[in-house]
Formats: sequence, structure tokens, C-alpha cells
Amino acid sequence: MSGVLDLASPVTVATASAQTLADLLGARGLDAANMVAIRNTLHIDDMSSDFRTLADVIDANALPMLDRMQDGPRIAHEALVLSFAACEDGRAKLTGFRRFLMRREGIVPTDIVYDYDAAHLLHAFIARAHAPVFYDAFDEDGLGDLIGELVLQWPQPLERNIVEASDAGLVVVDL
Repeated sequence: MSGVLDLASPVTVATASAQTLADLLGARGLDAANMVAIRNTLHIDDMSSDFRTLADVIDANALPMLDRMQDGPRIAHEALVLSFAACEDGRAKLTGFRRFLMRREGIVPTDIVYDYDAAHLLHAFIARAHAPVFYDAFDEDGLGDLIGELVLQWPQPLERNIVEASDAGLVVVDL
């Protein structure tokens, strides 16, 4: 797993009639080709007594900041981002739909710097990252009813945690 704590081993979902994320977005008038999806996990080096699992991060309302910290510019400036929380069996639950604006390397948004409850995540990330990149994020309309409801099967390998939203391996499991 190369330093990332995942919740369980993956299960493959493959059916000819499976709805993909791209299908779902298209039915809502959104173009998946212009979006990315990110599957958030808790990196083993980011664990602490306060954050033992991804569920602890979610309970502390720190997940919206976790995906805004990337090791290198992995998400394009002004990208539309579908954020997911890793679940068991290689699945992922939608947690947000936002536009990401990349900051200059090493410049941390003040809402992250001053989130004292999640300070350990920031400091652990900076300590392990080769090229810390941070993003500002702004909520987008159109998927609010799916946040916390939409569950996808993530494509293999799970370590590929940022993929194009049009990836055919992003299959809807539950709504």
C-alpha cells in the first residue's frame, strides 16, 4: 500500500449495465471530461492519537482540508474536483464537489493554518511531502444531494487516488 492506510482490500465490480460516474454526471448536465475525482485515505505518516483512522478525520471535519494538501501539483489550477472518502472494499463515498485553485508551492491557506484541531495533519503532511502544494476550494452547485450518498467502486490500483472523473472504472455502487 506504500505508506497509505486503506480500510480494506478491494473488490471488483463489473457488470455490463453498471452506471459510471461519467454517466451520472452527464445525466445532470455536467461534463466528466472536465473534472477529477480524488479518493482520500489517511496516510500512515499522518496518523496520531487524534487521527487514527479516516473516520477520525471525518468526525473532526478535517477531510475538506486533507484533499487540498497534495505532494506536488497533482490537480490542475481551477479544476472541478469530486472529493471522496475511502470506504471498505475499495469503495469511495462522495464528500464534496468543489473548484480547486492552486497556490504557489508552500503557501498554505489560512483556514488550514488556523485549524488547530487538525494541526497535526498539516504538520505531518509538510514533514513527509517532497513538494507541498495547497489549494483553495470553493463549493460548486449541482451535486449537493449526492454528497454523503453517492458511493463508487474505485478503479484499480487503489493507490491511484486521483483520476479523471470520466474514468470508466468509477462505477456507481449506491445512491
